[in-house]
Amino acid sequence: MNLHHLRIFHAVAQRRSITAAAADLLLSQPAISLQLKALERRLGLPLFERGGPKLRLTHAGEVLHRAAVSILSAQDEAERAILELRDGTKGRLILGAGTTGGMYVLPRIVQEYKRLWPETEIVFHIGTTDQILEKLLQNVLDMGLVGGPIEDRRFAVEPVCGDELVLIAAPSHPIVSLAKVTLRDLGGMPFIVPEAGSRTRQLVERGLREAGVPLRIAMQMPGTEGVKRAVEAQLGIGMVSGYAIENECLTGVLKRVPIDDFRLTRTMHIVYRAQKYFSPVGARFLEFAKSHGARHLGPLADTGRRAPAGPGGAAGRRKKRDRGTHG
Repeated sequence: MNLHHLRIFHAVAQRRSITAAAADLLLSQPAISLQLKALERRLGLPLFERGGPKLRLTHAGEVLHRAAVSILSAQDEAERAILELRDGTKGRLILGAGTTGGMYVLPRIVQEYKRLWPETEIVFHIGTTDQILEKLLQNVLDMGLVGGPIEDRRFAVEPVCGDELVLIAAPSHPIVSLAKVTLRDLGGMPFIVPEAGSRTRQLVERGLREAGVPLRIAMQMPGTEGVKRAVEAQLGIGMVSGYAIENECLTGVLKRVPIDDFRLTRTMHIVYRAQKYFSPVGARFLEFAKSHGARHLGPLADTGRRAPAGPGGAAGRRKKRDRGTHG
């Protein structure tokens, strides 16, 4: 028995007429009759009682008809599901992200994507950048959103948006009352930093070190949220992603403190295994993330870091290195 035989049988059983079924299926009556006889020979039982104006199902025909309805409905559903996958309207994506990307950037992108394509199922995994990269290599994740450069050639890297790391303090902290904050003011101040291995921490430590600012680590906290809570409790100052403190600045529990002639920026990237095959849903999400980031999130960090000029053109050399790293 094949699906072609089953469809012909189903049409005849529904219409109780070979003539009507032939018209529905755009086949000749002899062709329908031959297919039905072949099906009955294969099953070894008659499916119709012939001899009246309307065909009547035998008991075997009734059993097969019930099965045919279920089988053909399942086939139609499967074909619809495959069509939706091919068109990119349905599917499943497993995304990974570092703390900053996973908590403050990726949800904005996914929220807007789901508004347009609500039937796409999206699963998040949040971890360190190294953990995300390892899961990508294991094919556990489809793609990841991470900050900073990825130089491993096993990965394809595509920029999504820029991210500025900003200085934050409690509203009552003395640094907030300064008319202008310079790098010199930061020297010796107690800093709250994320855990070791955090890309945010690495960028802050390197940026301040190259600018000649001694970093006094007063406390290490688990992730950006921990840093924010410690700063809010007036235990020190910190530097976190600008995306991470928008709500706290609006409510006044934290203050963003500009540093005169100094910025730390990085690019947030979508990362995936080189040569990875994407389903239509994956390809659509990738293009959407890049487009949405370019239009609605921070501009790409084209120079990585802007530091004040120093003796011997140190800032110029640093800018040159940053372009090579972040470009």
